[in-house]
Amino acid sequence: MKRLLLDRKMYVEFALAAVLFAANVLLALFMPYLTEHKRYYDSGAYIVMLSLAFALYTAGVHVTRKKSASDIAVVLFLFLMVWELAYKFGAVQNDLLVPSPEGLFHVFVEKPEEIWQDVLGSLQLLFWGFFLAILFGTFLGLLAGWIPRVREVLLPISNVITLIPPLMFSAYLIMVLATFREAAIAVIFFAVFWPTFQGMVARVSQIDKAVIEAARTMGVGTVGMLFKVILPYCLPGIIKSISKSLRGAFMCLTGAEMLGINLGIGYFIEKYKSFADYRCVLAGIVTVGVITTVIDIAVNKAERAMIRWEA
Repeated sequence: MKRLLLDRKMYVEFALAAVLFAANVLLALFMPYLTEHKRYYDSGAYIVMLSLAFALYTAGVHVTRKKSASDIAVVLFLFLMVWELAYKFGAVQNDLLVPSPEGLFHVFVEKPEEIWQDVLGSLQLLFWGFFLAILFGTFLGLLAGWIPRVREVLLPISNVITLIPPLMFSAYLIMVLATFREAAIAVIFFAVFWPTFQGMVARVSQIDKAVIEAARTMGVGTVGMLFKVILPYCLPGIIKSISKSLRGAFMCLTGAEMLGINLGIGYFIEKYKSFADYRCVLAGIVTVGVITTVIDIAVNKAERAMIRWEA
């Protein structure tokens, strides 16, 4: 009975979100502009976005059964409704800085190939910079955590470097490295490598001494201790840190792209900012938000799948 009562409450909230979704579609299709604007856009792309958002919400709320999903949907559709009404009633008159919702999402119809290529370019740079940083940060942290002399040399250096924003290295890296692409990968590497290294050192120092003593009793050597005992013991912590590291890496990536590289979603934003085309700038920002959200969800699901015993 309690389960049914909860379902009824959720369906009331679902109905509210559905009403707001329908209201947004009707406003986009039938409400006239009550003031003059420089340009009007077809509402097709905007309605597709609304429909996709509602479909994802519908699937999510039935799978997760979380009330927060309905809260997010209501806030989103209400915000879009206020934006649409403000634009059509003339409360927003600066078409250059604040486009209509139709104008914003029409960018994805006008420039789909360019946006897709820039997204793929960003993901390639992100993969190489992140992969190399995790690989080297993990293994160097493993050595430093186990060997005191290495730790005493590298840990103070890392404590200084991690206080410097990675993007501050970008201007120099662009001049030193052969291509802008290599410079962007290096910026991501610096953003992820040192926190990964420090986290690995901390995990090794926290390992249960009984585990180490048991391995020594069984005659495990240094190499076996590092890669058969300590690394597997630290693996859950490494996996858990990936999501946080990815967020920082993507922020550094888009920042590096805006400084000179001629490919990537950050470059897309910077290019259209120089043209004063703020519809495209906002479309690029929306794209970054979608990509980071999808990556974060995928990484969290992978984390839960790989660390089932801690779920």
